[in-house]
Amino acid sequence: MKKIILYACILLAGLSSACRKNQIVENQENLPSLKNKSSLVNPNLVTQMHNLNLIYFVPNDLDTLAGYRKRLSDLMLWGQNWYKDEMQRNGYGPKTFGLLPDTATGGVKIILIRGALPKSSYPYSGGSGAVASEINAYFAAHPTEKTSEHSLIIIPRYSFQTNGTPSGGPFYGSGKWCYALDYEGMDIQNMGKTDAAGNLFTTWFGGMIHELGHGLNLPHNSQKVSENATLGMALMNAGNYTLSKSPTFLTATDAAILNVNQIFNNDNKTYYGSVTAGINKIHASYSPTNSSITVSGKYTTSVKVNSIVYYNDPNVNNEGTGVNHDYNAITWESKSIGLDSFYVVMPISDLQYKSDGMAYELKVKLVHENGNVTETIYTYTFAGGVPVLTFSSQNELSKTGWTIASFSSEETSGEGTVNGRASKLIDGNASTYWHSRWSSPATSYPHNVVIDLGSLKTANGLSLTQRSGLSRSVKNFEVLTSTDGINFTSVNNYVAANTNGAQYFSFGSPKSLRYFKIIANSAYDGLQFAALAELGLY
Repeated sequence: MKKIILYACILLAGLSSACRKNQIVENQENLPSLKNKSSLVNPNLVTQMHNLNLIYFVPNDLDTLAGYRKRLSDLMLWGQNWYKDEMQRNGYGPKTFGLLPDTATGGVKIILIRGALPKSSYPYSGGSGAVASEINAYFAAHPTEKTSEHSLIIIPRYSFQTNGTPSGGPFYGSGKWCYALDYEGMDIQNMGKTDAAGNLFTTWFGGMIHELGHGLNLPHNSQKVSENATLGMALMNAGNYTLSKSPTFLTATDAAILNVNQIFNNDNKTYYGSVTAGINKIHASYSPTNSSITVSGKYTTSVKVNSIVYYNDPNVNNEGTGVNHDYNAITWESKSIGLDSFYVVMPISDLQYKSDGMAYELKVKLVHENGNVTETIYTYTFAGGVPVLTFSSQNELSKTGWTIASFSSEETSGEGTVNGRASKLIDGNASTYWHSRWSSPATSYPHNVVIDLGSLKTANGLSLTQRSGLSRSVKNFEVLTSTDGINFTSVNNYVAANTNGAQYFSFGSPKSLRYFKIIANSAYDGLQFAALAELGLY
């Protein structure tokens, strides 16, 4: 064995300044001649300024699986080309994620990291944290090996079930990282087969590319009804069961998000920096003539918006909303109009679910040129086969001359110099917010704020915007009005939605007032703290 190691170190002397144990282990497979190593690089491999960190993570009670370098290189090259074709089909040219070459093998560079713990320390549920901790430590010691914010971590299978199905560690997306499983049948030779080996391959390889989509910033979404026959299955729906076997594709919204992804662009600009953005006006209507929902609006942003994407996510069988409840979201994409506007027409024939009472979340997402995506959520329902759209912006009263007359508490220290104060409720900026006092001594529900309009006004209702990101969202609240600031009359009790964007609450009839008071009575998180971004009148 010592002779083998010495021979390997001599061979690799021109390729590496050191001969570490993991390099020796990973090169014990049959290597091609190294005399003309540059000729080994696959000419079809796309390498960018920033590339996918491709990692093979092995718990200390396992070893690498035979042939993993060639098997996974072949599959990643196939996946890279598939993404390229889909981006081309969506009108962005042959763009795809970057991969680094392994000049020793002619394949794709795979970083082998041997874990410090046994496989039981990296379980499917919750195991990604321990894996990530060790990978981050590796990158801290080898900073040049991390070329982007995106990583695919592949872990060899832990065991086989009695039916031959492999099982193992983490297999999901987590931020800009994602996890997948390797097993002996993860081989391009099984691609497209309809036997047991082929079906198993489709599930696990399709699952790997699906999770890679999450690691590339893609949420779940589904094909339109009209796309079923022409394009097949959306990758970010159930494409993990169809990829390489039957038609599978990237939706237009997927492609728009990937178009601004760090590793889909061969430049060195800063990606994923901070963005301040919001939708300040939106209008939604339904046209019976063409059976379509039309949505338009205006936004503000600190970073240019390239595309706007629209996710119509139905709450089928009360499955809930949010991550892992959005596989059936039907999406559209449009380009920004000028620097601050958007417009889209969405035929409801492309929505699968239209039964009475069907609730939808409409997620309007701004796709920024630095790779970030900011989201505002609106809600609507169906009745009589048509959408009931009530979230259009109202013409709000000007807040010029408005002041805060009183408040039960505000946070003046813990939220920094920008946020926390009650005055942020009327500054016209949905990215700032008021927060009840949580520093000692903390205050509890109910919380209240009184706003002075400066003179007598007439209003039909109240607008309320939860804190961006929905932290400490208010649920139940009461509105009261007054003409003198002393005697208040209750208008009504309301329930705010736990969503971003302005919400409107009708007074039922016009009210003459100079002051209005909000009493927040409960929170969505069940805790004692409250936060709101904006209050207004219309």
